[in-house]
Amino acid sequence: MTEFSIGDTVKITGEPMNGNTGKIEVFDEERGKYLVRVNDLAQHYYSGDELEPSKS
Repeated sequence: MTEFSIGDTVKITGEPMNGNTGKIEVFDEERGKYLVRVNDLAQHYYSGDELEPSKS
């Protein structure tokens, strides 16, 4: 599993929002998931396996 840091830009490979790019906002240690914000209205939790580093 790839480790990400707060502020990293990532591509989402999991559902929902597969194919979108977002920014890591927080890591929930209890759940082992990253909160990724796609835009001002959309955010969701993903495991590291559902994300990949963005090339942008």
